[in-house]
Amino acid sequence: MAAQAQLLDLVGAIYDCALDPQGWPPVLERVAGLVGGINASISVQDPMHKLGRFSTSWGVPGESIDLYNERYAALNPVMTSGWYCEIDEPISAARYTGSEAYFASRYAREFLRPLGWGDAIGSHLLKLKNRYGILAIFGPWERGEFQELDLAAIRQISPHVRRAVTIADLLDSRGLHQDMLSATLDLLAVGIILVDAEARLVHANRAGLDYLDARAALRRDGDHVSARDPKAAAELRQAIKTATSGIATQMPRSGLGVPIASARGGDLAAWVLPLDAGLRGDLAAPYSAKAAVFVRELGDTSGFPGELFVKRYDITPAECRVLMMLVQGMSVAEACDALGVTEPTVKTHLSRLFAKTGTNGQSDLMRLAVSALAPAQSSAAQL
Repeated sequence: MAAQAQLLDLVGAIYDCALDPQGWPPVLERVAGLVGGINASISVQDPMHKLGRFSTSWGVPGESIDLYNERYAALNPVMTSGWYCEIDEPISAARYTGSEAYFASRYAREFLRPLGWGDAIGSHLLKLKNRYGILAIFGPWERGEFQELDLAAIRQISPHVRRAVTIADLLDSRGLHQDMLSATLDLLAVGIILVDAEARLVHANRAGLDYLDARAALRRDGDHVSARDPKAAAELRQAIKTATSGIATQMPRSGLGVPIASARGGDLAAWVLPLDAGLRGDLAAPYSAKAAVFVRELGDTSGFPGELFVKRYDITPAECRVLMMLVQGMSVAEACDALGVTEPTVKTHLSRLFAKTGTNGQSDLMRLAVSALAPAQSSAAQL
């Protein structure tokens, strides 16, 4: 009973921070104390620009943040975890990458160990187009990896932290209507297909109609919008259902991404956004639409969400870590050292990446990755 009372008191303190952000450091200290952590922070991590912007923290020296962004964010083996992990589902960084590889990585050897930091529990709070918000708690180096009981403790707390930071605007959200409208305006150059809650076509712009009429990737199933590929069709239906379910505040601000294979080449990337009252008035006033589906070709080199890229090609977290090191211009040997793994392991991941992406060698793979994942200049300005 005493433990439950303490937990409820902590939850109350978390929500107090929504009104008084100055209360976050002592609250984060209490959150870290649940798992024996030596620091805790809430930050936005940007895998494309390899930067972290820390909204609030406890036990994190400012100089360590500077060092992280100047040198070690690019080597962080869990930097792309936001592309794979679910909201409010904590992970241990060491268990996510493999404990031996994590503690042998350059990131751990050169950055964490001198600070006395070891494994980290990360719980993702929200996902944006190419960034994600995360609650992170580091344990001491000598402790080794966090255990399942530690993850369970943070699993109880994470939803409350997420709701509090959303309310407090700590992660630079500007309100649901403004965020969704901004995301919409960013995508006006692509195909726009408006649908109701049952995925029935309500309206489409010229580009959207062209995609439907071509029937190479998208298609009309009676008066419903669907996809030729059965898996993509199911994912598109689910994304529309989620967008129209009334829980839009839990969606990424850029929308729900769905990769859609084409029968003739030129695969598509689609984003599904809910049309709230404000957006409906601005974008769909003449229509009974409940969601907007924005479509463009996969090869478009404007900012492309990393989560959609790895989903499209079924790239595993381990393969993604290798890819991200090579995209930075590292050799295979340098990638091995950075990730704390052997050369045969990296080469195995490379061969699988070639097969999954249909590329012929490392140079082809790098061209594809750079074109798909190249960060837009506007994203840098926002960070």
